[in-house]
Amino acid sequence: MAKSKPVVRHSGSLKHADEDLLPNVGAILKRLRTRRRLSLEDVARESGLSQSFLSALERGKTDVSLGRLSKLARVFEHDVSSFLGFTARYSHPYRTGGADRLQVLRGKGVRYEAIRIPGIDLEIDLMDFEPGAGFDEELSHEGLDIVLVVSNDVVLSVAGEDHALSAGDCVVYSAGYKHRLHNEGRRPARAIGLTTGRMY
Repeated sequence: MAKSKPVVRHSGSLKHADEDLLPNVGAILKRLRTRRRLSLEDVARESGLSQSFLSALERGKTDVSLGRLSKLARVFEHDVSSFLGFTARYSHPYRTGGADRLQVLRGKGVRYEAIRIPGIDLEIDLMDFEPGAGFDEELSHEGLDIVLVVSNDVVLSVAGEDHALSAGDCVVYSAGYKHRLHNEGRRPARAIGLTTGRMY
């Protein structure tokens, strides 16, 4: 016989202990909706779900199926997981270190540190470029790349085209195209990258 999950008392009722970790879909919906100044009628029209169902969901009076959740996520330009903003694995902060952080040789005058997030296809890249320095080779890999220039200027080459970026610029591109970062200026430059796939 399978063992039942432990239960705890909460607000006068019995519930599974791990339910405390579950996201409140109704609260998430209401927060995103009000932040974007959308009415329930707006969300109903965009999602194809009834206004009465959405109202009940926000009030915690009904559950939601995965199919309906997916429709809601699309309204706010999310997939289901990012819409929920949730993974039980990281219900407590995780400090990266050791094997999660790699120093990668990208070229002379380039300091490149890749920070891998365990269990998620996500990688953060910290990049410092001395004047005149850049990647030795073009890169191409799965996922999307996001680059934020923190200080001074860099040049991003994607699919043979150069794009001059300055401090504060943030760009998104498909990492499947050959790409390279380099610093053509006279001052050191710094950038932060986010890759929605795992390179290392």
